[in-house]
This record gives sequence, C-alpha cells and structure tokens, in this order.
Amino acid sequence: MRFGETRAYFGNTLAACRPDGYCSAVVAIADPAGQAAWRHQLRVARPSPGADYLVELAATDPMPVAGVMRFTTPGQTVDPGPWLAPTSPGSNEYRVSDPILTRSLVSGLRRQRIARWDYKSADGPAEAYFSLMGMTAALNWIDCRGAAAG
Repeated sequence: MRFGETRAYFGNTLAACRPDGYCSAVVAIADPAGQAAWRHQLRVARPSPGADYLVELAATDPMPVAGVMRFTTPGQTVDPGPWLAPTSPGSNEYRVSDPILTRSLVSGLRRQRIARWDYKSADGPAEAYFSLMGMTAALNWIDCRGAAAG
C-alpha cells in the first residue's frame, strides 16, 4: 500500500483504490521533455463503491475548454467538449459531465486497445494516444476492490 491506497498494474493501466472506496484506472503518457511525471492522462474513476463512473482527461499544457475536442476509439468518435467541466478552477483536468456519454465512453474503453484525444492547447492543435491494454482488467479490479471497501 502506497499513498494510503492499494495499487495494481494491468498492462499500461494503473488501478488504485483508497481506503475510503474511491478507485481509479489511469493511463498516463510520459512527458518526453521530462519536466513532469506525465504529459497526458486518461482516468476512469468510481468515487465510491457502486457509484457511476467518471471519465477525466488531463494535460500539462494549458488549454481552454472552448474549442473542438474529439475523443476517438475505433468505431466511436465523440466531441465531449460541451460536456466537459474543469475539475477545479484553472486546471487542465476536465471531467465528462454527462452520465450517458460517460457510460458510452467507458463501454468503448473496455472494448478497444487504443484511444485518441484531440484538443486545442494554448500552442495550437494537440493530440494524445492512450494505449488501453489492461483497461478492462483494471476496471474489473477497481469494481471488485471498491465493492470490498464499501
């Protein structure tokens, strides 16, 4: 147990559960410049056992919510922009606020091996490719661990 949470890796996905029942599955893309621990992050979380999933996207480069964003898995492309809300003021971390879209995204993440996030950063167009190897196993793990904590 590290940072008060239990962690397990499944392929490229880190699953973690805290004692309070909050669990997440995270795919992080390293920062090639080495200035941060990661450059992009895709997080699927359950804030408490049995709660609806949350899907969050984060980047280290500044970006406005306004503008076109696309999240793509094979067979599914969505513009989550209208349903993105910053997790805190001034952050570069956004949560999908529509529960139906969130369920659809999680379903796609379970079935696919790669996802792409296109967005507009302060420096222009940007994209991130997330390998989803291990995502299904990580989601299953957080569901079981979270249920055990609850």
